Formats: sequence, C-alpha cells, structure tokens
Amino acid sequence: MDSETPAPESSLRVNFARAQRQLQTINKSELASSSVEYQSQAQALVKLLKTCTTQVDQLSLFSSNETPDDYSTSELKLLLVSAYLGEALQKLSASENRVAILEEAAASYKKFLLTAQLLGIVDKHAVDVEQLLTADSNASSDRSKASDPGRDRVQKIERFKKLRALQLSITELEAKLAGGDGAAGGKSNKEEDSDDDMEEVERDHAVKLIELKIYQVVDDLDILKGEMKMAQQMEEMKRRSAGNSEADGRSRPGPGALPDEASDGEWRLDSQAYHQIDPRTGRPSVRPVFNSKGQPTQPFVLTNSRQAIKDSVFRPGWALPTMTIDEYLKQEEERGGIISGGGKEPDAKPEIDDNDYEALDAETMKKREWDEFTDNNPRGAGNRGGNRG
Repeated sequence: MDSETPAPESSLRVNFARAQRQLQTINKSELASSSVEYQSQAQALVKLLKTCTTQVDQLSLFSSNETPDDYSTSELKLLLVSAYLGEALQKLSASENRVAILEEAAASYKKFLLTAQLLGIVDKHAVDVEQLLTADSNASSDRSKASDPGRDRVQKIERFKKLRALQLSITELEAKLAGGDGAAGGKSNKEEDSDDDMEEVERDHAVKLIELKIYQVVDDLDILKGEMKMAQQMEEMKRRSAGNSEADGRSRPGPGALPDEASDGEWRLDSQAYHQIDPRTGRPSVRPVFNSKGQPTQPFVLTNSRQAIKDSVFRPGWALPTMTIDEYLKQEEERGGIISGGGKEPDAKPEIDDNDYEALDAETMKKREWDEFTDNNPRGAGNRGGNRG
C-alpha cells in the first residue's frame, strides 16, 4: 500500500465497518421487507457499499499477481464488499426496474467470486466457479443438459456439510475474539504471544468469513436466476399490455369520426354478418363471406345480431327474470309438476280410558297373541322352502 494515501484507506475501513454493522442490523430486523423503514435502511446500505466499492477500485487493492498472504487481515476483509453489495441489492423491492437491480446484484456476486478465484480462495472441488462466471448462455445450457443429477446431489451434500462446519468454526473464532478483546493491562512476553495468537485467530476468522460467503453467494446466484426470469416475464407482460392499450386507442375512432376500410370489420356492430369469427382469437376471420362479385365464399347464417347488440348495451351484466313466481307456479301446475289432492286421511286411533278394564284387558290379550304369533312364525319363515317344487 502507498504510504501517501492513508486517509482514503482509513475512511474505507470506517465505511466498511459501518456497512457490516448496518447489514447485521437489517438481517436481524423484525420489520417487513416491504415496509418503508426497511427499504430506507436497505437503500442507505446500498449507497454506503457502493461508496466502499468505488474506494476499493480506486485503491486497486486486489491483484491476480498476489496471494492472500500478501494482504493484511483488514485488507483481506475488504474482499467482502462486492458480496455485501449484492446481498443488499437483493433486499430492495423496486418493481419498476427490478431486472436492472437483479442484474447489478448478480454482477456484484460474480465480481466477488472472480476476485476470490484469482486469489486462490475458492475451493474448486466444492464450487464450480467457471459455470457461474460464464457469459455464454448456450454453453451453460449445454452443461446443464449434460450434468449428472446424482453428481449434483453429492456436491450439494458436500457443500452443505462444509457450510455447517464453517459456521461452527466462525462461531468459535468469534467467541475467542470476544474474549480476547476484554483483556487489558501491561504486556508481558506471554501477553505478546497471546496477541500474536489473537492476530492469527482474527485472520483465520476473516478467511473463514470469505469462504462462507462464497458458498452463500453460489446459492444466491441460483435464486437470482429464477427471480430474474420471472421479473423479465413480468416486464414483458407489462410492455405487451401497454402496447395493446396504445393500439386499441389508435384503432378506436373518436366521436363523429369515420373509420377507414381497414378497420371497418372491427368497429361495425354487425361485423359477424360479414365475417366469420375465428374460434382461436375470437375476432372476425380475414377471409370474407362474399367475394368482389357478391358470391358467397363459405357457409354463413343470417342473424339479426345488430339489433341484439343494440338492445343489450344498457342491460345489466346478469340474467334478468322473465316471469313472476305466481306465473312459474301456474306453469308448473299446468305441466303436472305440482301434486295436489289425494284421499281422506285416516282417523286417529282413540285412546283407551284407564278406568275401562275390559278394554285394557282386551288390548293386552291382543298384544300377547301377536307376540306368540311372532314367536311361532319368525320373519321370513314362510319363504323357507315352502315354494320348492
């Protein structure tokens, strides 16, 4: 580093530390991602990270001729600026220029991966950076077709295990750094040795952070591809709808204006009498019903659709009743759909007086006789072989 430019480097480290704190605050925030406060924080973070990116580019910190050992720990952490910028851009929820934002985030991610690859930090066995950094869509599609699902699954499992191991290692290193920051007092030989150990722990922590971010960026790039396709489709649909609305506005004649011959079949109320309707588009077909000599060119049906369209202009969009309820019931009665009349209902069985002992005894004997009959003649007994030949 040049000793004549300490101020830009110092301000860069300060801005980078602020960006790290803001990113941690946003990631731990409980606000909805679509809220105004959340979006204002994300926009401020993007602005700060873009400033850091400009400062890194001006200082030309990273070069392919150097290795990670040639950089100090504070300089090595600045490699994460591009990755943090891509993550912050993903948090923006702008619907108008969503594709441009996603493309900028993907470019930041690829810049981070390319720099990490030039420095030799990327694990080539776990991350296929060449496939992610390629700009040839045909080559990438050919590779995706020739990829082996079993091999991809094994690679994902290995990446997941590596990711978990990195997270545990980073947690342990952060605990060591937190414990070392609290030490104070005069320095002895042992304390100087411990300071050297803390420097090694801090550097190991920076390298682990970069390795972890590489795995996260690879996953985020896969997510960005799908989101970018959906955003491009949405913008294409908006352009088509805007073009259709403009075309409809141009083709629709104003009040008192006479349409030209080209649009004659589209504005006429009785256009179906002159053209057949295409079932695929719902519009009149190009082929006319009559030729220039007035001879029919295809079968057609004469309908009074002009008057029907006129009558239905001011009608509601739902079906109206055609008769009253009384008229409907009368019509159903004439058709025989309503049953009425019938014989006289049987009289109710008189109740027996409790003081009429003879009637009570007779009713009791009648029930006993019926019980004996049902005991001697089970249900269905008359059908058991009685009609056999």
